[in-house]
Amino acid sequence: MIPVVVDLDEEPDLLAEPPLDDDLNERIAKAAPRRLANRATYALAGLALLVVGFVGGAQVQKSYGTAPTATGPGANPAALASAFAGRNGGGGQFPGGGAQGNTGTGTRGGVTGTVKLVDGTTVYVETADGQTVIVKTSDKTAVSLPGALKDLTAGATVTVQGQQADGSVTATSITKTK
Repeated sequence: MIPVVVDLDEEPDLLAEPPLDDDLNERIAKAAPRRLANRATYALAGLALLVVGFVGGAQVQKSYGTAPTATGPGANPAALASAFAGRNGGGGQFPGGGAQGNTGTGTRGGVTGTVKLVDGTTVYVETADGQTVIVKTSDKTAVSLPGALKDLTAGATVTVQGQQADGSVTATSITKTK
């Protein structure tokens, strides 16, 4: 046999063996932070972002958007009285309304719009939908707020009550609304 020579002056290598019985990598993996987000977290975050975007857009529209213009029946608040004229034999119960027994060819109603031109006894009013209505006046036409027909100016918003026929209105009253 071969004799084994052991040098007693040599110290054993302390780093050759691990000082603890467990593995350091396992301990680090257990202490590492866990993943905070999964698919549900991302879906909820996306949904929250959509809701915030919608609400924010609605608030911007309310603050900076234009108001929708009312058109069609019921769009003219001054026409409310004429809509009830002659019902159940009534009439005269509402301001400017109720011509009982109206057998003329025209209808009673109101027109609201912006004055484009005042030419003598004729006033040209542009409605919200862009149509120009010719308003014929007489000495019996009551003009509220400015006081006289000559005091109406272009750009003024008015409500005209009167008899409508052939695309024009024979006014009984003109009221400046703004």
